[in-house]
Amino acid sequence: MKALCAVDGSKFSMRAVEALGTLFQQSLREVILVHVIDTGLLELGLKKEGIATGKTKKILTTLKAEGKKVLKDSEAYATKVLNQKPGEALVKIRSVLVKGHAAYSLVKEAEKRNPHLMVLGSRGFHDMKGYFMGSVSRKVLGHAPCPVCIVKDPIQTPVQVVLAVDGSNASTRAATYLKSWISPDVVSVHVLSVIPEASRGLGSSLRAKPYTKALTDAFQKQAQETTANVRSLFLKRKFKVTSEVVPGNPRTAILDSLVNREAGLAVLGAKGLTGPERFQMGSVSEWVAAYSGCSILVVRPQRR
Repeated sequence: MKALCAVDGSKFSMRAVEALGTLFQQSLREVILVHVIDTGLLELGLKKEGIATGKTKKILTTLKAEGKKVLKDSEAYATKVLNQKPGEALVKIRSVLVKGHAAYSLVKEAEKRNPHLMVLGSRGFHDMKGYFMGSVSRKVLGHAPCPVCIVKDPIQTPVQVVLAVDGSNASTRAATYLKSWISPDVVSVHVLSVIPEASRGLGSSLRAKPYTKALTDAFQKQAQETTANVRSLFLKRKFKVTSEVVPGNPRTAILDSLVNREAGLAVLGAKGLTGPERFQMGSVSEWVAAYSGCSILVVRPQRR
């Protein structure tokens, strides 16, 4: 697996580096460490301080020097975290310095280098402003050409993972990536399926009740079959697995499960909604990423 990891020298980005070793050690073959000189923040700072734009070149030179140091330190830390030994490097580590707006630059770099996974540390915006305005990690999550892992806290083993499934291609893809990327020695998996509210759109009249019950029964059956199938796949790979089917709103049900299970990682598949459909329906994975207290792996369709 090839992973692209954003670094900025903060403890948050170091947690992302640590997560590579904790979660993905068994499958990792190449790591690309990317540091972005955020020109958007630079321009805002210059304007705020009333600094002439003619001094930008000198400031950029200083930022480039600092960026190179961040990359050098991050590469040394990644080498340590991944247990690399002189002459026995199993994981290739490379560093890239780019200039531009942070989220946009990271997405463009991923499109250029085609990694299997992007990993970012998050400062955590657990409020309405953070959800609607968006942090860098959330913007990357919405536009990345590949799966994205957002690391919020240090990940300690063994890791309790909540895998949300719904029988869609997206959740099947998420389950497949999880069992192939992460060792069963590192995690235990709780497979969660949420039965949606069948009455939504049908009303509450007596005439609607038979249809509501029929839909609920169908959803229940599908959810049970889905969790049983996914659980079986993980058991074959020697994972510790539990499963659960619950009714309710997927967003809140997943968040509740993460809290109840004291999860260290949530894993969801993203259906890749775009345009008006994405705006109207929203994204469960983006919502969980914004409001969960734990790290999250969102398996997006990989663009080629």
